[in-house]
Amino acid sequence: MNALPVDPRPVRLILDLDPRSAAPTGTLTARSGTANRFTGWVGLTRAIELALATERGEAMATEGEQP
Repeated sequence: MNALPVDPRPVRLILDLDPRSAAPTGTLTARSGTANRFTGWVGLTRAIELALATERGEAMATEGEQP
């Protein structure tokens, strides 16, 4: 099992939510400016994973691709 590198700095993310939507829907933007649209709790979780990977400089498979 590989440990993730520890960076003591917090990661700042900007969360824009659509208040009219029943499920969480919106955009999550990383410090780098990379924005990921999402719908639903699973989509929000994936957007957070992608934003953290961007901040770490990792490449992650996008939707529809196999890791």
